[in-house]
Amino acid sequence: MPSLAKARLYLDTARHLKPSQVLYRVWRKAGGATPLKAGHAPRATAGDADVSRIALLPELDFDPAFLARFDCEAILRDELTLLHHTERVDWETCWNAGLSTPLWQFNLHYCEYLLPLAKRYLDGSDERCLAKAKSIVRSWIRSNGGVGSGAGWDPYTISMRLVNWLAFYGELEDALEGDRPFVDDLNGSLASQYAHLARHLEKDLLANHYFENLKALVLGALYFGDDGTLDVALPLLEGQAREQILPDGMHFELSPMYHKVILEDVLRVAASLDKNGRGSEELRGCVRRMCDCLYSLERNASRTPLFNDSGDNVAKHKDALLACAKMRFGVEPRYREDFPDAGYYLMERECSGHVLKLIFDAGGPGPEYAMGHAHCDALSFEAFVDGEPWIVNCGTYAYQDPRRLDFKRTSFHSTVMIEGCEQSECWAPFRVGRRATSRLEARGLDSLCAVMTDARGRGLRRTVSFSDGCLNVADEAADEAGFACFWHLAFGEPPSTGDGRRAFEETRSALYSPGFGLSSEIASYAYKGARAMTFAWRVPVPSNVSQGGIS
Repeated sequence: MPSLAKARLYLDTARHLKPSQVLYRVWRKAGGATPLKAGHAPRATAGDADVSRIALLPELDFDPAFLARFDCEAILRDELTLLHHTERVDWETCWNAGLSTPLWQFNLHYCEYLLPLAKRYLDGSDERCLAKAKSIVRSWIRSNGGVGSGAGWDPYTISMRLVNWLAFYGELEDALEGDRPFVDDLNGSLASQYAHLARHLEKDLLANHYFENLKALVLGALYFGDDGTLDVALPLLEGQAREQILPDGMHFELSPMYHKVILEDVLRVAASLDKNGRGSEELRGCVRRMCDCLYSLERNASRTPLFNDSGDNVAKHKDALLACAKMRFGVEPRYREDFPDAGYYLMERECSGHVLKLIFDAGGPGPEYAMGHAHCDALSFEAFVDGEPWIVNCGTYAYQDPRRLDFKRTSFHSTVMIEGCEQSECWAPFRVGRRATSRLEARGLDSLCAVMTDARGRGLRRTVSFSDGCLNVADEAADEAGFACFWHLAFGEPPSTGDGRRAFEETRSALYSPGFGLSSEIASYAYKGARAMTFAWRVPVPSNVSQGGIS
């Protein structure tokens, strides 16, 4: 890439950042601390710990879909599968061994797999699982004694692991209390991790990373009875909730997957605050709005919708999250079809006894200063028939992979590309220069119409509608511009096409990744034309479902 073009990309990326992000980035790279508050020192010792202050949420800890990701027998044999990738691990050396990808290593340090071991022990008193879980914790403590060194001391991995260790301890409190040396070691390590995190928040990244940091500090402050830190961290977390949870309930990075991750955080913090008489109305309000959004997006959809960085096998399942919200906060989610702040618009209709659900993206790619998880998916939609994915986006697959940028490209989404140019400039795994914008223009009883302006200022209008058992799409470019339409089908036939100066149709296969680390080939079609093109499908029926109405 020519140096001038590269300089422009950097400038177009950096100009959207907050000045504080740039300063904190330079400071952190130089080894500087980014404390919760200047001059504040957290107070935490092993003797202050009390797990009864943390709400026990077995409906989340033992979510069946979450547990199904792990094979306890394999873990007992020192084989661990994370993100659909299996490694044989030596627990004494694996923590800093550089296994697989950096994302896999981060997930190794999260220690989520302690919870399936805990569940198996609780269900049948399998002492092997208890012993293995304790040995894993001990090995982490032994291998990560150098505070601040390695992936284990990254602020994000601390933020995730601290919560998982607390959940593990809480679920197995009776079994672990008989081993005081282990509990003392656990609490001593948690105190060190908590203190380190309080001095190294991710103020340069902000967004979900900063939210996770503050969540962990609030829970750590409750656990250690550190009221001074709680009084600082909780207002900051509530402030981030006001910023990051949009008025319509969607998380502002516009990823259905991260929406669920953040909802779990809010549920855990809000429940623990209630348990300690420190209830937060701000967080309770977020639970209601976020559950409405989650329920609406995923009702009659069998998997996480694939907009921005999303996929299954990362967040907890929607059923577990909604069950927790109902059990702890009495929340009964309400179905809605319009999410104007996020730019997601839904339609659910019955077609010949089958349910067709459509999720249409007519919003921005993400928050201006945190676009790392954005994709070129403006005006894309996903359609489900009786819950099964039909017209799809291709997903994310992985963060550290040569195909990372491919999955972000316009052609990996069921959307449009004008004059051969990407909608937004996704030029590095977590970097976006110039970016597209889109907005809803009109909504009818059975139709949605939105307009997009891409990164180079070119415009296009897309109308999606239902009629007579058909799904119809009409695309119209401004100024006679040439454009391409991409369709990715998990099943069914390509669309019929109407008038329009279509240059040619290309049939190919595309990599489809409904879960991180998982991919398969599906049918993909590209149509190229100018000015306008129309498409129509007779709604197909997946072979593995029976008839049923909207639920």
